[in-house]
Order: sequence, then C-alpha cells, then structure tokens
Amino acid sequence: MNSNLVAIGCPSRGVSSFNDLGTAIGSQDFQWLSVGQAALFQLERSFDTASVRSLTEHAATLGIDLFITHKPLEKKKLLVADMEATIILDEMLDLLAEELGLGEAVANITSLAMNGRIDFTRSLAARTALFAGTPENRLLRLCDRIRFTPGAKCLVSSMKKAGARTVLVTGGYDVFAQRVKEACGFDEVIANKPAVQDGLLTGHLVPPVCSAGTKREVLERACRDLGVSPEHACAIGDGANDIDMLKVAGLSASYNGKPVLRDVVDFNVVHSDLTAVLFAQGYRASDISAQA
Repeated sequence: MNSNLVAIGCPSRGVSSFNDLGTAIGSQDFQWLSVGQAALFQLERSFDTASVRSLTEHAATLGIDLFITHKPLEKKKLLVADMEATIILDEMLDLLAEELGLGEAVANITSLAMNGRIDFTRSLAARTALFAGTPENRLLRLCDRIRFTPGAKCLVSSMKKAGARTVLVTGGYDVFAQRVKEACGFDEVIANKPAVQDGLLTGHLVPPVCSAGTKREVLERACRDLGVSPEHACAIGDGANDIDMLKVAGLSASYNGKPVLRDVVDFNVVHSDLTAVLFAQGYRASDISAQA
C-alpha cells in the first residue's frame, strides 16, 4: 500500500534536514510544498505503528514533524478547532486565576481535566465557582493578554480562502472566544458563558455547558449542514475533552498535545507552527494566506 508522508520543519533548519530525512526513509524523491519548510514524499510502502513512531522520533532530531497517511491528501471542507492551548497559547482561566491569587488551585484542576483524570464539565464548574464575585470587566481586560499560536491565523484564513467553513468550539468562556473569533476570522463560535449578576460573576455557568460531547456534536452538525461526511473535516485540539471530536474527523491534529492524545491524533505538531496542518492537507506555499 502506498503512503503519503508530509514532512514539515522549521525553515531555519534548512534543506539539509529534509535530505537527511530522505536518507532515513530511503528516498530522495520528494516534492516541495514549501521550499525548506515542507516536503511531500510519495512512497510505495506502508508503515506500521512501530515504524511510524521510530521514524517520527528520528525526524524530531532533525526538527521535523511528520504526517503519514495511506489516504490521498485533500483540502478539508471544515475546520473545527479548540481554543485554549490550540488556537491561543494560554489557558485563560489559569491567567485569570493568577491575577486573583488562585493560580495553583485552578491550574491543578485544569491539568487534571486536560489529561483526562477528571471529568471536564465537573472541573469547569469547580473552577468557575472559585471566580464568584469577580467583576465581569476584569475578563474583558484579560482579553488584552491573549497570545495567538504561531500560524493559527494563517490556518483559519487559508482554509476559508479555499472554501472551508471554520468553527471555534471551546469549553472556555465566551468573552475570550469572541475576541479570538474576530481576530482569526472564524465563521462561528461555541463557548461557555459565565453567569453574571450586577456586574459580578456568580460562580455558575449559563446552561447548556459546552462539553466534550458538544464538540463532537458541533463537528457532526457542521458536516451535515455542508453536506459532507466527517472524513472531510479537520479537527484540532490539545486535551482529553477534545478526544470525541478528534476521533471522528478525517484529519485530527494537535499542537503540543497532551500525552493522552498521542494515540488519538493523526498528527501532532511539535516543531512547526499551525501552518503544518495546511501542509498535511496538501496545501502549497502559494495557497497559504500571508496573514500572520
């Protein structure tokens, strides 16, 4: 069975790292998707799980991320993305907790949830309860601390340019998600809303709560609306509450994903930025938006 192997590296490492990878694979026959950054190897053999891990580990020493598939590369019709530690670099509730002197307590709950050790919905309720009495305008000010993951805006704008629908779905708060939606250009956003009374957070969430199940439902609903199967969708997440949607997507990816995702995603971006997810769909440099 033939395999498509897409290698994406940091441009600063140069062409030589791809030549070294070709030597390890046993083939120097590759096409540049972006010179010095991404290359496509079309190989007349398949890779078992052990071989993929071994080759991925070797590529990592060269500063290269690998995406290996037996299916043809295709530009997906739908992008469904988690927000925190995926499209943006931080967990916003952790940042809020730091400002309120609750950093350790909230960060511990976040970590347990993202690694699948406690139920996400329960963990979110526990964190939200700790914020009771916080002025709502404090959340608005915190939006100024949002840091976007390298390549995130290019990923969204390039897929939209190619005709894909883009959806941001997060267990985080809507005040942050709306700012991210506007900055990246997502078509739609689904997020959680903290309850507010007299300008203060009550410590509760306005139902319904966006959970792991919600994320999968959003992906499946968007596919139905587009008239395509989930095989034509790309999903990106970083933690345990993303597993349900990642499992049904035709292309599943993570950015420095938690260990719990290692055997779930098709592609974990470690050395590259999020434009790597475009190359994994067969995009070339000329297809990618210049938006930073």
